[in-house]
Amino acid sequence: MAKTIYTEEYKIFQKLLKKAREEAGLTQVDVAKALKTPQSFISKVEAGDRRVDVIEFWNLAKLYKKPVDFFFKFDDKSEHKSKKKSLKAASSTKRKIK
Repeated sequence: MAKTIYTEEYKIFQKLLKKAREEAGLTQVDVAKALKTPQSFISKVEAGDRRVDVIEFWNLAKLYKKPVDFFFKFDDKSEHKSKKKSLKAASSTKRKIK
């Protein structure tokens, strides 16, 4: 099994972390100071070079003032993709012949 840090879902999670930080009006330096970590830690998390543990994640969500479920929107996207495929298949089989 591949490490989860390399999955499509984790890539979406990374993008949502960055989006939340930007929406909060914070720089990586601001976040690093608030969490008492080096700026490189925040950079590596956002780039996918470092995995976030649950406590780090909880602290980031609090700092960004986002509910935890904000960061798990990848479920909606994967459902949307499968619906889109099934709709295409369904529409192509219902053509009327004149």
